[in-house]
Amino acid sequence: MHDFSEFRRHWRPLTAAFLGMGSALSLNSYILSTFAPYLIGEFGWSRSQWALLGIVQGLVLICLPVAGRLTDLFGVRPVAAVGALSFPLFLLAIATMNGDIRVYLAIYIAQTILCSTTTATVYARVVAEAFSIRRGLALAVAGSSPPFIAALGSPLITAFVEVHGWRAGYVAMAIFSAVCAVATLALLPRGKPPTPASAPAPAPAPAPASPSTPRPRRGGVYRDIARMPAFWMMFGACFLVNLPFTLATSQIKIVVLDQGISDANAAIMVSAFAIGSIVGRFAAGVALDALPGHFIAAIGFGLPFVGLLLLASPFDSTAVVGFAILLMGLSFGSEGDVIPYLVTRYFKMAIFSTVMGLLSASIGLSMALGNVILGMVLEITDRFDLYLFIAAAASFIGSAIFLLLGLPRFRPAVQQAMA
Repeated sequence: MHDFSEFRRHWRPLTAAFLGMGSALSLNSYILSTFAPYLIGEFGWSRSQWALLGIVQGLVLICLPVAGRLTDLFGVRPVAAVGALSFPLFLLAIATMNGDIRVYLAIYIAQTILCSTTTATVYARVVAEAFSIRRGLALAVAGSSPPFIAALGSPLITAFVEVHGWRAGYVAMAIFSAVCAVATLALLPRGKPPTPASAPAPAPAPAPASPSTPRPRRGGVYRDIARMPAFWMMFGACFLVNLPFTLATSQIKIVVLDQGISDANAAIMVSAFAIGSIVGRFAAGVALDALPGHFIAAIGFGLPFVGLLLLASPFDSTAVVGFAILLMGLSFGSEGDVIPYLVTRYFKMAIFSTVMGLLSASIGLSMALGNVILGMVLEITDRFDLYLFIAAAASFIGSAIFLLLGLPRFRPAVQQAMA
C-alpha cells in the first residue's frame, strides 16, 4: 500500500496531463473572472451581454462526448493537440479584438468547441492507462492543476494587467499556454490507443455470416454502452449529485450572506470552499486506492446532503454555516477523481473517454437545469431554502445510487492490459 514507484515510472504522462488541463479550457473560468471587469469597462458591454457566455458554455454538452470518442479512436496526443495549440491563438485573437461583443462571442464559441479536447475527458485517459496501484491519487494530482495554477497565477496576472493593461495580459496568458502546450505534447505518448487484449485476432479469411455472428454496426459502441445498467446508474447519479454544485459556481457567497453572515466572514467561507475542494480531491484520491470506489463515491457525494440541510436549517451561526460550506467543498473536489476512477473500474479502457464524455454531458446538463430551477425558485420565493431542499434530496438519492454499484450484478468490467 505504500508503493509509490508508479509516480517515478510514469511521471511523463502525469506531468503532461497536469500541464495540459491547467493551461487551456479548464483555466478559462479563472481567466474570465480576472479580465471581465476590464473588458466590460473599456467596451461598455452590459452585464446581460456578458451573461451570454453562460449560454455558450452549454456547447460542452455536445463537444465533450465528441472529444471523448475521438480520444478513444485516435489517442490522447493528436486529439489534445487540437485544443492545446489553438487555445493560445484564441487568447491572442481576444487581445487584438475591436470591442464588438459579437466578435468576442464568435471567438469564445470557437474556443469552447476546439478546446474541449483539453479537458479531463481527454487527459484523464493517459493517467488511467499509466497508473493502476495509485490511480486515484494520480488522477487527483492531474485534476488539481487548474485551481493550483489559478491560485498561483491569478495574483500575478492581476498585478501585471494593472500595470500593462488587459491586452498585454492576454498576450502573457497566450505565451504561458503555448509553452505549456509544447511541453504537454512533448511528454504525451505517441501513437493510437492499444488494441484491447481481449479482442480476437483477425481471421485469415471472412467467414460466412450466421445469426450468432454480430455484424459491425454504426453506433455500435454507443449501443453497447447504452445496454450497460452500470452506465445508466452512473449517468443518473452524476446528474443528481451535481444539482447542489449549481450553487458553488456563482451563488456560494450570496447563499452565505443570505444566512445573515457578515461580508468578511462570507469571503472567508468562499476561501474555505476552495480549500475544501482541493483537500477533497486528494482525500478522495488516496481513499480510492484503498477502498471500493462505489463506497467512496457514496460518501463523497453524500456530504452536500448534510451541508445543504444545515444551510436550510434555522441554525445560522458562523460555525454551522462554515461547516456546511466545507462539506460542499470537499464533495465538489472529490468529483474530479471519483468519476474517472469509477469509469476505469466498470468499463474497458478502450471506451474510457467515450464514457467520460457522456458522463460529463450529464454533469453539464445538471448544472444547466439547476440554474433554471434555481432561477424559478428565487423568482417565486426570493429565498434559497426551497432549492436547498431540492438539491439535498438529489444529493441523497444520487449518492445512494452510487452505493448500489457495489451489488454483485454490477461487477466491474475485466480490465484490459495497461500500456
